[in-house]
Amino acid sequence: MFADKISSVLFGSRMERALDALAAAYAAQERFSGAVLVARGDRVLLRKAYGSADQQRGIANTPATAFRIASMSKPFTAIAVMQLIEQGQLSLNDPLNKFIPDYPNGDQITVAHLLANRSGIEDFIAMPEFEQMQAERVTPEQLMTLFRERPLRFVPGTEVGYSNANWVLLAVIIERITGRTYWQYAQEHILKPAGMHTAGFDWAAVTNAHATGYVDTANGLQPVTMIDSSVMLGGGDVHATVDDLLHWMRALIGGKLIRPDTLRLMTQAHTQTDAGNYGYGFELHDYFGRHSIGHSGGMPGFVSNIAYFPGDDVTIILLSNLGSAAWEGLTRDLVAAVLGEAYDLPSARSFITVDPALLADYVGEYEIQYFGRTSILRFEIEGDQLVMKTRGLPKAVMSAMAENKFFARSKGEVEMTFVRDANGRAHQIDCVWGGHALTAHRLDA
Repeated sequence: MFADKISSVLFGSRMERALDALAAAYAAQERFSGAVLVARGDRVLLRKAYGSADQQRGIANTPATAFRIASMSKPFTAIAVMQLIEQGQLSLNDPLNKFIPDYPNGDQITVAHLLANRSGIEDFIAMPEFEQMQAERVTPEQLMTLFRERPLRFVPGTEVGYSNANWVLLAVIIERITGRTYWQYAQEHILKPAGMHTAGFDWAAVTNAHATGYVDTANGLQPVTMIDSSVMLGGGDVHATVDDLLHWMRALIGGKLIRPDTLRLMTQAHTQTDAGNYGYGFELHDYFGRHSIGHSGGMPGFVSNIAYFPGDDVTIILLSNLGSAAWEGLTRDLVAAVLGEAYDLPSARSFITVDPALLADYVGEYEIQYFGRTSILRFEIEGDQLVMKTRGLPKAVMSAMAENKFFARSKGEVEMTFVRDANGRAHQIDCVWGGHALTAHRLDA
């Protein structure tokens, strides 16, 4: 028995060093700043922080630092909905107009459609009106004015379209059923029973140690203007530490928040997309042949990811206050290390200088689709640099890896290769964005 304990300690020490070396390598290349937690069961294999929580004041990130987790908030809303379904207070097939009687097309949109991003309701994140509203404290009714009168993008249930509007509406349904604000309900029925003692919803009211979000610009890293939590209702309003999120995951899989059969239903593939499968509030991915459940998140200045592997009882949690952090690559490498798969430490990219006259060939607008959402990528030249502007994301400087291949720090890392047609004109871009292969097509081709 004593020998077994010694072996366990030595193995744990080697694993911690390997995981730490990975995260530290990403941080050294300025590809990560934040906190990491890796656990097998309840046993923590790595719990460490990297980089600065506040560069201006010289405050370092720690494992106790709170971060905004953006869309990783969506499973919380989904769990709240499923709790009410378990209590018989609503059902997956209930129409939206049962709870919001005057909502347009509310008789066609069900609770299940909202949970699986299959409602057809347009996402408001990229709307100009949202940019004007995002720093304000708003009511759910004010938030709904952004999208409620817009036409549906497709017949509910027939296609997929990732939309934060779905999660606002789910939060409103919870409020109308319970008579409490969504934040009050979720605090009492999810955060508190899960032991998430430092987590919450109102970023403006955070008093414990918390991180400032940073984005890459032509002038280096700059702090972001705060987006008020109220405008991210239901879909991006949670803040937490890595410890909070491990407590949450252990409570979830331990049956403390919802029944095991309910969790199985939530983590079935109800939507298939180019970005992977989606359940009810959960992203479903495979790494090295192992299935995972969880959710990623991104907003100006922050990215996050949590992946739980049921077959191995392993949890990976990344929280970053660098909006361009390479969370996808770091997640993959940490998974490889803890599951005994092959991996390499990240290598630094090499860049070249491209003639500005050549860059002019790439100027224009390109359309890209991801998870049912359409975005316009606009490329311009500023000084001697090619920059990419996308509504809802910070401006990104394109660094040349070859005459037609560029790297940018945006929502995560992205590599883009401009492809020319038979006439020699750039007509599309082959992208690897967030680990996903995507294609953007020129609009004025």
